[in-house]
Amino acid sequence: MNDIGLVVIIAIAVIFVAPYLYMRISAARAVGKPAPPMARINGKATDTRQPLNLYFMSKNCSTCKKMTPFIEQLMLNKTAVVMVDINHSPELASDFHVYGTPTLMVVKHGVIEKVNLGKLSEKKINQFFNS
Repeated sequence: MNDIGLVVIIAIAVIFVAPYLYMRISAARAVGKPAPPMARINGKATDTRQPLNLYFMSKNCSTCKKMTPFIEQLMLNKTAVVMVDINHSPELASDFHVYGTPTLMVVKHGVIEKVNLGKLSEKKINQFFNS
């Protein structure tokens, strides 16, 4: 392979990998940052001592379509999860430092405690919200 072919392959790899890495790093950096006021999510003041479970998703995200039934099942089983469609609330997603979907987040005491970007199995979703 000549040098031009190698440069093209590296350029393509950078174009596809860089946004993914940016989203992963942004998600990891959100942990420990203060969360926006909870009233922005549900329109009323919320007890910040209780953990708030958030699921940021998009209707046109294929991974979200696979995970959403598991989240809805959790909600039926009385696990408090707030689903946020980033297409309807892009500024809320930005305030929570969410740059990719699906993103699971736990906020406790007004601070972002845990973040997971990407697909999880039903078992892993339960572990994420219940640990």
